Amino acid sequence: MTEAAYSASPEFAAHIHREKIRLLRAQLPFVLIAVIFVTTGVAIIFWNVVEVWILALWMGGQYGLSLFRWWLSARFDQVDLNDHEARRWGWIFAVTSGVSGCLWGSAAFLFMLPDNPFYLISLVMIILGMAAGSMPSLSAYLPAYAFYVVPALISLSWSLAGIGDQGYILAILALVFLGVNLMFARNVHRSLVQSLRLRFENLALVEQLREQKAIAEQANRAKSRFLAAASHDLRQPLHALGLFVDALRGVQDETTRARLLSQVDVSLDALGKLFNALLDISRLDAGVVEAQVEDFPLERVLEKLEGEFRALAEQKGLKFRLLPCSVVVQSDPLLLERILRNLISNAIRYTETGRVSVGCRRRAGWVEVQVRDTGRGIPDEDIEHVFDEFQQLDNPERDRAKGLGLGLAIVQRLCDLLDYPLQVHSAPGKGSVFCIGLPLGRAEAVVERRSGVLPPSPQAAQQLVLVIDDEVDILEGMREILLRWGFVVLVAESLQQAEQVLAAYGRAPDAILADLRLRNHHTGIEAIKALQATYGAHVPGLILTGDTAPERLQIAGAAGYRVLYKPVKPARLRVALQQLLATRDSV
Repeated sequence: MTEAAYSASPEFAAHIHREKIRLLRAQLPFVLIAVIFVTTGVAIIFWNVVEVWILALWMGGQYGLSLFRWWLSARFDQVDLNDHEARRWGWIFAVTSGVSGCLWGSAAFLFMLPDNPFYLISLVMIILGMAAGSMPSLSAYLPAYAFYVVPALISLSWSLAGIGDQGYILAILALVFLGVNLMFARNVHRSLVQSLRLRFENLALVEQLREQKAIAEQANRAKSRFLAAASHDLRQPLHALGLFVDALRGVQDETTRARLLSQVDVSLDALGKLFNALLDISRLDAGVVEAQVEDFPLERVLEKLEGEFRALAEQKGLKFRLLPCSVVVQSDPLLLERILRNLISNAIRYTETGRVSVGCRRRAGWVEVQVRDTGRGIPDEDIEHVFDEFQQLDNPERDRAKGLGLGLAIVQRLCDLLDYPLQVHSAPGKGSVFCIGLPLGRAEAVVERRSGVLPPSPQAAQQLVLVIDDEVDILEGMREILLRWGFVVLVAESLQQAEQVLAAYGRAPDAILADLRLRNHHTGIEAIKALQATYGAHVPGLILTGDTAPERLQIAGAAGYRVLYKPVKPARLRVALQQLLATRDSV
């Protein structure tokens, strides 16, 4: 909650009210001491002119009420002052103040001696002085002051009005004094509330800044840990790759060459997996991943994953069990498959004996998918960290064979994207269970979609593909692989060069592949749009990028073109290019 929203909230108003009651309680001892001293002074002044039993009765009421209010203050100090108690004690203090005001008002009748100016002036000054003197102490809670001063001064005004013509003037002045005091009390109260408001707002701001600082420090530590782990995991396969490439130099033996090339492939595969995982996290953080939600049988995804993981589990000597789950869910099948794949892979990796099972439980309006294992479990103090990047509880040496430590971080981000509840329950030595909640879908929607027929997309031969990239090595690599696939290929390092080679070739391209970031702060998006303006909007474009910065990924995702993230496997690039050309042919 922002500072402005908090200061306007009922919680903030209740907080101020509680503080006003505390301030009233803090000032009460001074009020009671003043009452006792002034009551004693009144007794001394009027001792010989008022009947003793009247004076004694009035003094007893004042002293008894003061002791009772002191006892109430002690009781108040033992109370846990919540909102309800604050309201209750506010009225208790106000009512006792009202009783005190009535006692002082009664003095205006009991001790009124209009024929003696000394006693008259003394009485008026005492009552007016108590009314004015109590204002700073009781104005923290306006009802307490109003309950006190109104009966005291109205009684005084009434008593003064009964002594004749001059008494009416004094009565009116007493009422004016009452109004002025109430106005001043209201102003004092407003100033006090404003002071409390500023104090609490400052405290809230300090607390907010402290929390933000703690979050920033935590994020900075997480970033440092992330970079350190990523740097290590990147350096390892790069170091191995450099060694294998150097070892290949001058190798004549085919067997040795094939073995070294196989090791090169392993290192490249490790690099590709790490880059893809880092890219997935960057895309999710940048908000450029869009869920394509549809209704489909959950069993379709589960059966696919069973075929993928059963052999892996059995290879480790584990039992892999997929419980029947004939429900239709509403989700993105690819993203859901990615979530469950990471959870199942993680369960198999950290389970040495026993079983891994996947099942679901119906709930009201949704279904809970559970991935259970009988692995080593997770200690309570580590559960909150299992979804952190590069977090691996038993892999301090960063062995790639034990995974990258990014799978659960991607799972949490995907669940956040799809707004799925994600829970983990675990006991050390007994295993873990990861649960995600999925909304139920409509079975009739699946039937409707299956009845649809998609038109075929014919492919043309010898199509012209334009590649724009400011890296010469990438252009050469793209030229070689596209030529091998049978395409006609033109390459350019910039938009200007692309326009020149197309003009020289004399025809429009059938597809454009462009890197996102080009020289001089230009982008492949700008290049594709410029060429489409020249050769027609029907010319399809595809963006290739190695960027992982969230803002760059957002630009690429918002452009409306399909995006592939480097490094791209040739097979994936070929499929994407064929789909791109199919969209052009269907226009």
